[in-house]
Amino acid sequence: MFAIFEQLKGRLVVSCQASPGDPLENTDAIRRMALAAIGGGAAGLRLNSAEHVAALRRDTNLPIIGIQKQYGSAGLRITPDFAAAAALAAAGASIIALDCTDRTWPDGDPWQKLILRIHQELHLPVMADIATLDEALAAAAAGADCVGTTLNGYTSHTLDNDGFSWTLLAQMAQNLTVPIMAEGHISTPEDAHRAVGSGAWCVIVGSAITRPGVLAADFARALELPSSSGPAIGVDIGGTTIKAGLVNRCGEVCFAAQAPTEAAKGRDAISTVLEQVVRQVLAAARDHHLQTEGVGIATAGAVDDRDGSIFAATDNLRGWAGFELRAFAEERFHLPVFVVNDAQAAVLSEQHFGLGRGLSDFVAITIGTGVGGGIVSGGKLLRGQHGFAGSIGHTVLRAGGRPCNCGRNGCLEAYVSTVGLLREYRAHGGAVPDGCTDDAAFALKINRLAHSGDVPAQKAYAILSEYLAEAIANLFNLVDPQVVLLSGGLIEGLAEFVPDLERQVQAMLHFGAKRQPQVRAAKAGRFAGVQGAAALVFESGL
Repeated sequence: MFAIFEQLKGRLVVSCQASPGDPLENTDAIRRMALAAIGGGAAGLRLNSAEHVAALRRDTNLPIIGIQKQYGSAGLRITPDFAAAAALAAAGASIIALDCTDRTWPDGDPWQKLILRIHQELHLPVMADIATLDEALAAAAAGADCVGTTLNGYTSHTLDNDGFSWTLLAQMAQNLTVPIMAEGHISTPEDAHRAVGSGAWCVIVGSAITRPGVLAADFARALELPSSSGPAIGVDIGGTTIKAGLVNRCGEVCFAAQAPTEAAKGRDAISTVLEQVVRQVLAAARDHHLQTEGVGIATAGAVDDRDGSIFAATDNLRGWAGFELRAFAEERFHLPVFVVNDAQAAVLSEQHFGLGRGLSDFVAITIGTGVGGGIVSGGKLLRGQHGFAGSIGHTVLRAGGRPCNCGRNGCLEAYVSTVGLLREYRAHGGAVPDGCTDDAAFALKINRLAHSGDVPAQKAYAILSEYLAEAIANLFNLVDPQVVLLSGGLIEGLAEFVPDLERQVQAMLHFGAKRQPQVRAAKAGRFAGVQGAAALVFESGL
């Protein structure tokens, strides 16, 4: 590999160009634009024409990707012949970019021949600008030193793609060993960060930074739109049911659809059900002439925040670990897709539509089969480096204690959960019917028994309350939230559970009477995951 690529790894390259007739199509204007980009942190430039390359080479030693655009009757071609490549090299280009699509050109040199000559005669690396995976593979096989997604959306086969193709990037990352340059329709810092996390060597951004005319037109069009934006689809993938619905910006859910998850049948079955319920909601939206802004998906398991894939999952969703959920949904629905852990989605629901509205710092905990949670600090949901922040259920409560399904011992989830409730109920004399294998169903029965005054059930809940109070007291000491919000089927309907828990937490905290820790029952209902997932779309600014 050419050493020049190491300077670009994980960095930003700014494409400083202007269309013919644009007031900025001037060498000095391009030069000033490029210097401003460098001052902002650009690690390299992509420039059109030997004149522009030479002008910037006098100012900087940073890598420059040189191209020569040629407009003709057959359309636009990038660096059509060896003469153009040689002129760019003489001007100081570090890398020569070529059009390596499968289009037929009446003039110029075949790109395969150009790669060979540039290597042999100019001794420079070649960037292949492509539009499809097949073109990327062909370019790499022909000797291209890096491959860019530059022309996806600009060739006859890809004209329907009016946004960056995350699917293409994922496919290239799986099949190529040369560096991949993410370029074309990268319009936000979040897109750039996601691209590198999805396998791009570096990111090349042009219009979103350097074309004020294009940016002004976007703002002007946005102001012509109706003041209220459209709804989003929220999806909640649980171990037993997949729910979806159309959610407006007030959190109201309509056109709800749901179906059994079919979790025991594995990944393909789960994804098939997912597609079915989302398409039901999409069809209802179309029937009512509603334009959907995007899809938010809440799912059990650990979500990789960089690419929306499932980093890890238990057997509750068999085969779910490793599934590229975001890429799957984007390919099926042709909408922006956002993925979040289901417990974090419940936090987002509270933040946008529940008791968390107007709060800057709070913690939300969901208690059911396990313990999920999330932390909002400074008005933002904490995600952490890999999206795992707020895994409250897997904080250790008892060193060397009960085994947890995460592989550690003594986690909160081993004590406060469906399994923990059943254990305490049995320990205090509660009778479990022979052959009872559905823990969730029996936990619901214990909940009802406690509500009606059954002694073993009430004792079981009292022990769970003690464990949970310790964990919440730890949270108050760690992050000092304004309130801790509790939800989940395990505590639903128990009117005194939360107030009693709050009193215990206050007694445990140093200066607890003065700090007045607030523990409240969340407002999140059965569509909390749907609402929270949809909130991701609204947060994105679409």
